[in-house]
Amino acid sequence: MKKALKLTAAALAAISALSCTVFAVSAEDADASFVQEDIPLSGGWTVNDSYVAMSKNPEAKAAFKKATKDYAGWSFKALALLGTQVVAGTNYAILVKADELNPDGGATQIKVMYIYEDLKGNAEITGFQTIIGEQLMGGFTANSGLFTISKNETVYSAYKKAMKELVGVSYSPVAYLGSQIVSGTNYLVLCRSKGVYPGASYGWSLVTIYSNLNGDASVGDIQALDLGNMDNTGDNMTVSIGNPWTEYKSVEEAAKAAGVTFEVPEKFGSYKISYIQAMEGIAEVRFSNGDDTITVRKGTGVDDISGDYNEYKSISEKEINGSTATLKGSGKGVSAAVWTDGKCSYSVVSDRALTAKSMESIISKIK
Repeated sequence: MKKALKLTAAALAAISALSCTVFAVSAEDADASFVQEDIPLSGGWTVNDSYVAMSKNPEAKAAFKKATKDYAGWSFKALALLGTQVVAGTNYAILVKADELNPDGGATQIKVMYIYEDLKGNAEITGFQTIIGEQLMGGFTANSGLFTISKNETVYSAYKKAMKELVGVSYSPVAYLGSQIVSGTNYLVLCRSKGVYPGASYGWSLVTIYSNLNGDASVGDIQALDLGNMDNTGDNMTVSIGNPWTEYKSVEEAAKAAGVTFEVPEKFGSYKISYIQAMEGIAEVRFSNGDDTITVRKGTGVDDISGDYNEYKSISEKEINGSTATLKGSGKGVSAAVWTDGKCSYSVVSDRALTAKSMESIISKIK
């Protein structure tokens, strides 16, 4: 028997007025291209009814990169473009995975990030809409793995079993967001939805699938996700994303604040020091060539402190200065490296992929 759900979904709106007997699923791929014209939502938001992948939405991707570049304390991974709003510029609603950068282990949350880009191309974060926030006892835990539902065989199987009998509204699964352990498991799936009747518009729905211990599956709950309903408004729960970082003028000051010794050169080729900051347990130095940034960190302990949660096709190891560095990249270049000396952890993350030789040279100069 299912227990009561405890979503920390600050962003959830009212359940759809349609009864549960009139829902249906469309097993289309999340990035399938739809042909219906965009339908504005109340408040001026337009649901993205085409490709949701950021790689297919270069303007939103560029705005996300600009808006999050100097955001301290959290690392964000853009998962999908959910919608846009045309103002004096453009507002973007982007589904993100938010990872707290904490040397003692941070929280993973699922949010809708709102970004405003003005007509000059300046972009800033204007707010968040929390779907899965801080983990509560008995609540949902954010997915920290692959978000494509078809890549999660158990979840996808339960989803198809539960949704096959529903009629009246079609649902296209876009992302597997998280799970909740009950007497069985609840899975939270973000779907693009549309009524099966003339003139119906697209929307976003949060579908909870319950799978019991025998493998049977059923729909537990379906709630609308209304764009623009940011935290701190209406009935939304407030989930504070604070800034634990402090800017410093020198590497020495940052290292002292972090509780480590830290030595880096003043430049790597054309990359020069552009920003220095620290928090408890981690010191960070950013190098810029005017267009791209290389971020170098050193922290206490042996955990990965890079804040880089990208998935790479190529992963290799290299012995450098007596330590084994893990090099990560896609294609021919290397974009990230992490290693430890047994007492402290180190990382290098580059906006632009470097040659293996360049990355190894950088690593050799960090102490």
